[in-house]
Amino acid sequence: MPSSNEPLKVTPAELQSAADKLDGHGSDFVTAHQAAHERAGQVRLGSGLASGALPGMLTAWETDVTRFGKQFAGHAEDYRVAATGYADTDADGAAGIDDAGSAL
Repeated sequence: MPSSNEPLKVTPAELQSAADKLDGHGSDFVTAHQAAHERAGQVRLGSGLASGALPGMLTAWETDVTRFGKQFAGHAEDYRVAATGYADTDADGAAGIDDAGSAL
């Protein structure tokens, strides 16, 4: 791990790639969770505590999958915003260097 005295090295393309991977993980999570939810929803339990608990569990799962899906998407968007910010900063810096060179 670099020390705090070392310059930060960021590759916008790697941030974009990481964002794409986060989107993929989020999509996979939601798909797998929905499939499990569907299978669990088809379970028919008899009477008793388990039968009464299943609907509540399924409702909690729905809430969780929505929340986690949004978190994956939010993190992916944060990575994209960071990548754009770094790319814009690099472009502005390069333009400044070009302008300074032209002024010589």
